Amino acid sequence: MSTQGIAESPHKIELVIEGGPRPRLGQALRELWAFRHTALAFAERDVRVKYKQTVLGVLWAVIQPLTFMVVFTIAFGRLAKVPGGGTPYASFSLSALVAWTFLQTAVTFGANALLMDSAIIRKVYLPREVPVLGAVGAAAVDFIIGVSLFAVLAPVLGARFSVAWLLVPVLGVLLALLAAAVALPLAALNVYYRDFRYALPFALQLWLFASPVVYPLSVVPAQWRGLYVAANPAAGILDAFRRVLAQGTTPDVGLLATSLAGTAVLLALGYRLFKSLEPGFADLV
Repeated sequence: MSTQGIAESPHKIELVIEGGPRPRLGQALRELWAFRHTALAFAERDVRVKYKQTVLGVLWAVIQPLTFMVVFTIAFGRLAKVPGGGTPYASFSLSALVAWTFLQTAVTFGANALLMDSAIIRKVYLPREVPVLGAVGAAAVDFIIGVSLFAVLAPVLGARFSVAWLLVPVLGVLLALLAAAVALPLAALNVYYRDFRYALPFALQLWLFASPVVYPLSVVPAQWRGLYVAANPAAGILDAFRRVLAQGTTPDVGLLATSLAGTAVLLALGYRLFKSLEPGFADLV
């Protein structure tokens, strides 16, 4: 904030204040880092609230990917004869579903975080990204449970154990960055236009079938594969999860690098949009 001027009179003192420039990216990131423990507190709270009043609790994180695996295995593996990339279709689908479930949960809760925490945003100062990133962090619990589930079922499903599994945490971080890149602009737009809240489930369903979850990335012609992954960064990351978990091999470095580049572009553009819309949050939530 900057002081424009002070005018004095026998009866009153008038203070005129004008808003200063918006904080630059570096300043915003430093402030966000200072509030990192607050983001973790939001994540912990979201996990507690999500499972507090449910009978099955964290078992829902197991039921959801397992149910989709069964449905996809019957519908696409048995009936539609979708190839499993050299591995049994149950292993093929669950390896991608573990990653997709995390991405879907993180985007869904992250996009609605500002509205859900509207009371806090109106009363307490904190970087507005904190509730969104806290929601993305809370989804990591489901991800850990999903990976553990896959590890337990791997011998039954025909997955291949290998040292490549050590890459799973790295791939999880990349997936979290993609979730944040999508959730941040959606959370901002959701404050201004509530239609996004109702369109999001439909958009996520479209994204699911536009990504290599029920089909292998190899069905995309080789000459279009790079462009496909660049346009849909989730594709390269999901393919990497499938290669690591189901096939026990290392990811395709080129495709993964393309996904990372696409994620970086989405994150930069999404964060810029978020910060540009941020001044109106407190008045609209």
